[in-house]
Amino acid sequence: MAFKVPNIIHLWGRDNVCWRVLLLASLLAGCAAPPTPPPDAANLASQYQLSLRHISGGAFMLPVFSPPVAASGTTLHIYLAGDGHPWRGRKISANPTGKTAIALELLRQDPTPALLLGRPCYYLTTLPANCRPELWTSARYSTAVVTSMQIALQQLLAEQQPQSLVLIGYSGGGVLALLLAREQTLPTTVITIASNLDTSAWTDHYGHLPLTGSLNPAEVIPGNAGFDQIHLSGDLDQIVPRPTIARYRERHPAAHYLHYEAFDHRCCWAQQWTGILATISDLTR
Repeated sequence: MAFKVPNIIHLWGRDNVCWRVLLLASLLAGCAAPPTPPPDAANLASQYQLSLRHISGGAFMLPVFSPPVAASGTTLHIYLAGDGHPWRGRKISANPTGKTAIALELLRQDPTPALLLGRPCYYLTTLPANCRPELWTSARYSTAVVTSMQIALQQLLAEQQPQSLVLIGYSGGGVLALLLAREQTLPTTVITIASNLDTSAWTDHYGHLPLTGSLNPAEVIPGNAGFDQIHLSGDLDQIVPRPTIARYRERHPAAHYLHYEAFDHRCCWAQQWTGILATISDLTR
């Protein structure tokens, strides 16, 4: 978009640099491109060279990502992604899907039979009418979300027929992994990565609005959970600082807690995932 501005600038004087800069900035801002929409499931599947299908999660259709060539084994790994972008500044996001996909990067590196199960209202270009904003804000870990994912998970287990299950959740996906594990009858292990295990402590730490419609693992997962737990955290993580999970640790002292000195919330889980999986395998033998 072109604007004829030299005559206006001339009226203010050739040496009035500040006014010229301000005028040009305001005019160029009017030509700024709209924000790039987040990728949908099909785009992500293409980008990461994964297969994609959708299965019923009751009231929602949920995406399932998988490697094009299935690995062999009796244990099934189910990956659960993070919260994406529930908010844009102080406004609720119109679409909560994030622009990065760390959980998909982890999935690609896993030599075990593995899938990624999406959550309601994520990875969509257009959200259906039943995708209410609370499902990715205050109720992002609600009974409605967990029930939908549980329905889909049971379908996957019926298809795959594994002998054991590992739920691997990145960030907020770790909360969902714990909540889903409560209902499993198979031998189950939960692995969380940089996860806000005590959602009340986490929102209090930042002064965020409480997740009033959500289930909090620190309150609903009993001490004798009935499944194995491995929780990974980075010492440099400023999004989920270690003190925010102290109450969960006190309640679950038998769980494994692995800390990585040079890691933060995003770095370097994908870069080091193959080695981390090997460490976890040795730990659980």
